[in-house]
Amino acid sequence: MKRLNYEWDNEIWLLHVEVKNSSGSNRAIVYSRILGKEKDNKDTTRIVLNPSESRRFIISRKGIDEMGMDIRFDEGILMRIFRLQDRAYFPGDSDMVFSNGEKE
Repeated sequence: MKRLNYEWDNEIWLLHVEVKNSSGSNRAIVYSRILGKEKDNKDTTRIVLNPSESRRFIISRKGIDEMGMDIRFDEGILMRIFRLQDRAYFPGDSDMVFSNGEKE
């Protein structure tokens, strides 16, 4: 599995996650909360995607003692993560711009 660790900061408490299984068999994504100074992983969630299946979901920071997220995903999973600013779900930085229906 590939692994990504995201550390929470004082501005971002939400992550918008988009995943797609680009393989021909079932693949998984697993994420856990990293808590405290010991960096213990807790509250683990596992999502299994069928071939060509995609999902979008939001991961939110549950408390001040949560240091970050440990995200693991199988080969064949395409994943995009967007940081969302504050709890009002304002979008973060965009990597795509459209003008008059055209991508710039």
